Amino acid sequence: MTKATEQTESLLGNYVFMEKTQQALDIGFKTGKNVLLYGPGGHGKSELSEEFLREKGLVPYIITMGKGMTADRLFGGINIPLLDSGKIEYLVENSFMNHEFVILEEMLDAQDSLLEQLKDILSSGYFRNGTQIFEIKTKFIIANTNKTREEFAKSSSLKALMERFPLEHNVVWDNYTEPAYNTLLENRFGQGNVDPIIPFLLQEYSRNNIVISPRIALDCYEVYEDCGPDALMFIAEFARRPQLITSALQKYEVNVSFRKLGAEIEDIVKALDANQNAQSEDEMRAFMDDFRKLSSKHGELSAMTVSDEMVTVHSQVMKAAANVIGSAHRARFNSFDRVLRGLPPTEEEHEVDKAVQAAQAKARKSRYGYENR
Repeated sequence: MTKATEQTESLLGNYVFMEKTQQALDIGFKTGKNVLLYGPGGHGKSELSEEFLREKGLVPYIITMGKGMTADRLFGGINIPLLDSGKIEYLVENSFMNHEFVILEEMLDAQDSLLEQLKDILSSGYFRNGTQIFEIKTKFIIANTNKTREEFAKSSSLKALMERFPLEHNVVWDNYTEPAYNTLLENRFGQGNVDPIIPFLLQEYSRNNIVISPRIALDCYEVYEDCGPDALMFIAEFARRPQLITSALQKYEVNVSFRKLGAEIEDIVKALDANQNAQSEDEMRAFMDDFRKLSSKHGELSAMTVSDEMVTVHSQVMKAAANVIGSAHRARFNSFDRVLRGLPPTEEEHEVDKAVQAAQAKARKSRYGYENR
């Protein structure tokens, strides 16, 4: 394993679904092409950018731009002693331009006039302010923004600047489903340590067009663990639709009951299949008990109302259980019942026995290439 591969695996161990973001940064670093990471907040753009460089032994210069950014702050501050002479110069040695590796947070939120100046600096490689000229040392820039591509691509003042960031990546998940959130939470809190109700709840908000970011999802789980489900209504995103918490918890309980019932039915069917050729009285009684259990579980299943996403699975389990109840297993049940009551088998039961034995013989022949007696 190469050192670069070890660094990549070490870095990605702290994140989920960030492989493409890591790849974009790798390409930018190797080629010296600036990278723009964009998309909704809370997905780890800033944290990954800084850790990416620090794992390479580099200490990046980090500055948050945004709407409140001013020229003197961006360019290192004003040389105060020169102001008395009416001359404005900047302390560029204190700015990003005096550093090789730079992270610009919220870059696209800065004023257009500053972005125009930034574009000129990056295009020429020089900072020019009257007679003050400074050759920048910057080799690689990672710019982060919460804007969407549609927002910054329409701005004519930004298009020229974007040419200085030829690499870009939208930092989002492919989906915001229960398994995705569970992967995130298990990555932080350990496999098997996550209460599955929270990933389900987060999925329900996403399905109702309120996407919970990974950062908030982690906060949410800590709040739930420390203070219980009632505290979730104080999470800002959850407060937008607090009724979803109650409905999601109810839906979750039903889904859990359905999954448990489905697993029990599957186990009963396996037991019936394995014991359909019972010989002893105990085996016959076990078969009959399992058949009665299956009929009872099927009744419970038919009375259950599941969520929309579980309807198809519910229907499939219902059909499978009904097929077993109405199949030769019922004939075996009747046959065992007559045997245990000391009654002779019927002609129909003789036919069922013959059919079962023929099927078993065929299965053996298919497996071994001959009838293994």
